[in-house]
Amino acid sequence: MDGISITTLLMILSYVIVIGYLIVYKIKNKPSKTYKLKTYKTNEILEQKKDIDIELKEEIKLPYKKKFLLTKNEWSFYKRLKPVADELGYTVLAKIRVADLVEVTSKDRSEWQTYFNKVNKKHVDFVLAKPENLQIILLIELDDNTHNEAQKKRDEFIEALYKQTGYKLLRTHGIGELKEKIMKALEIEIQTNQAPDIIKI
Repeated sequence: MDGISITTLLMILSYVIVIGYLIVYKIKNKPSKTYKLKTYKTNEILEQKKDIDIELKEEIKLPYKKKFLLTKNEWSFYKRLKPVADELGYTVLAKIRVADLVEVTSKDRSEWQTYFNKVNKKHVDFVLAKPENLQIILLIELDDNTHNEAQKKRDEFIEALYKQTGYKLLRTHGIGELKEKIMKALEIEIQTNQAPDIIKI
């Protein structure tokens, strides 16, 4: 009995030693792996932050400079237009994209892109709109010295576009009685209830 007891105890002791070794091995190595993973992630985050800090500190130099919204001629015309618009109860908007005034109705993707490109980079000089909802009342193109024969095709396309979409367009060289011309254009629109012919002054 005593021999069996010792043998049994030795076996139990051996099992305990093996199990204890395995537990110690796991405990010893697990923190090491976790630490390496955390260290890697921490270093990666620090490197990213360092790159961002460098980008923020570097002075970005791009080939641009601030410019005025209107040319001298357009600004001079705006100063004449604004009091007239105020008197008639309209808001003046400037440099409005044509693509924000009309939309292409074609369902064909290629055709849609073609006609969108025709209006995407064009703009109207001035717009008279209702202040309560910015409904467009009158489009105004200021034909200054840049409007020459080279602009003829562009002007023909724009005039046809506005007429078809129901917009009233007033072309002017910025001379003459502005209020009278605007009133005339608006009266024509009210009387006919249709898109009238282009008014040129």
